[in-house]
Amino acid sequence: MTEKTRRKILVVDDDRLILSTLSQGLGKLGYEVMEAANAEEALARVRRQRPDLALVDVRMPGIDGPALARRLQEEFGIASLFLSAYDDRDAIEAAAAAGGLGYLTKPCNIQDLVPALELAIHRAHDLAALREREAKLQQALQRNREINVAVGVLMERFRLSRHVAYERLRQRARHHRCNVRELAAQVVQLTEAINSFLEDHRSAKSQR
Repeated sequence: MTEKTRRKILVVDDDRLILSTLSQGLGKLGYEVMEAANAEEALARVRRQRPDLALVDVRMPGIDGPALARRLQEEFGIASLFLSAYDDRDAIEAAAAAGGLGYLTKPCNIQDLVPALELAIHRAHDLAALREREAKLQQALQRNREINVAVGVLMERFRLSRHVAYERLRQRARHHRCNVRELAAQVVQLTEAINSFLEDHRSAKSQR
């Protein structure tokens, strides 16, 4: 099986003739094609099976192409390449604002479409990998923030040095058979809850 055979393309176009022509042409070139005649069909299809890329018509009744592309990206992490019979500035700007990885005008020869598809798929995979790295970095920063805040709470509460406060936290975590990050998160949550309670109490007293 070639790499192309493994690639899945969601083709969305309300023109049944164009939809059929694109699907058959891409299928002959080894792509696995998922067809949808409108945005609702497209969303239903991707809930069952995720494509590598969506090839989306810009102007469709109901939910248009740019709106569909935003939902595909936000809800499923699927990038889009736009295909349209219109090349006016408004259509192009709408596609760009929706995060499209390219814009091709119809009619489009299938052989000419392949390079744009392949480039868009590679860009989509690179962007997905970048978003995953960013998410992991944010998680790591959040975990470190919670540990730092928890250590700071212990330092202030018990007049400890940073090193001693961290060691107390680590020993407590070991005693309860959990990791330091989990215990730190509990300390932060409890501290925030107490601070919120005290703030509400002071506010209530000031209103009397």
